[in-house]
Amino acid sequence: MTDRRLATERQQTDTDRPTNLSRRAMLATGGVAASAALVGCLGGSGESKEGPDPPWTTEALAETIDDGATVTIYAGTGDAKQWQDLVSVINDEFGTSVEADVFASDAGRVSQRFLQENQTGNHQADLVTKANDIRDRIVSEGASVAEQYYELDLDENFWFNDVLPAERQLSFMVAAYNGGAGLCLPINETYFEEHGLDYPTTYNDLFDGQYEGMTTKLPGYIVATEVGWIIDYHADERGMDNDEWITALADHLEFSGSSSHTAGAREVAQGNAPMMIYNFPWVVSPFVADQPLRGHFVDPVKSDALAGEMAINTNAPNPWVARYVLSAMLEESVQRRMIPDVTDQVPVRVDLDYSPQNPDPYTQARLNAELTTIGFYEDGDYGVVGQTAKDNGAFDV
Repeated sequence: MTDRRLATERQQTDTDRPTNLSRRAMLATGGVAASAALVGCLGGSGESKEGPDPPWTTEALAETIDDGATVTIYAGTGDAKQWQDLVSVINDEFGTSVEADVFASDAGRVSQRFLQENQTGNHQADLVTKANDIRDRIVSEGASVAEQYYELDLDENFWFNDVLPAERQLSFMVAAYNGGAGLCLPINETYFEEHGLDYPTTYNDLFDGQYEGMTTKLPGYIVATEVGWIIDYHADERGMDNDEWITALADHLEFSGSSSHTAGAREVAQGNAPMMIYNFPWVVSPFVADQPLRGHFVDPVKSDALAGEMAINTNAPNPWVARYVLSAMLEESVQRRMIPDVTDQVPVRVDLDYSPQNPDPYTQARLNAELTTIGFYEDGDYGVVGQTAKDNGAFDV
């Protein structure tokens, strides 16, 4: 169904651009001037606004930002503080004073709120991430859905199309954070050590006798695209059809329910179960530092090209602030500072070496795992596989 090749991430050097560490100094001394040519707002709230000609640079966009400007972020991942921290880093690097107003919740609630506001014309969001209902509709119905909600031509209007690999940008959405592995296998290290168990290198290792009958946590809501990749990739490896593979695995392990991805990770961390069938690296991250939870990565591991997607609301109340924040997120200096200064976010730029930032072992493993990169629309195929398994009762407990 899909190309099995391991993703080889494009390595680039940005030799034509001044280093980001000098950007603040250049701004402070007036060394960077915005383009004199002005154009109307693309999308936005219908007001006539002015800004630089594309391709927009962060410095030129910063010139459009008033002191105390606000950006409203609708975030289906993370808490409000991490997004406020990120905007604080951006302000520090580029000499602005943008304030972040954040609605952080699960992806379903973010979608619901954003869609309701769109329907009533009460537009509040500037930047949107993890609005899964809209994402699912785009995958199933086509990019025309995106035109109703998201600003277009991101892949043409911004400087970052020179450094982002093509699969990490669409005309209406770009990958701005959560690079590296997009999936992990949570394991209780104490349990595995005490029972002398091996860490599986692939989901097919779980068929080994040492894991037979092992209690394996499921999240309350199973994401079809994630289990779909696990099933399809590993059934193909084992020469089985999808239904046969997941039925055999369910019979071999002992699936047990939990209320959510976070609750499942917590139960494994606290030793209530030795393993969870899957989770997201950013959900597991808070438990890894001081609890015996290993966010384990199989080889290779799924990486969604647009896992950390960011889109601009086509009716953004503050479109130029939104464009500035999105542009700044992908600058080298901000990407680097995501590691020490922004909790539970990791950079998406793969053309950079982050060793000077001394990432913790889990972050380093997450960024350097062997990946198979899944394209935006390809993910929909795995969603069909996963939903079929769910409908057939593979995860009933």
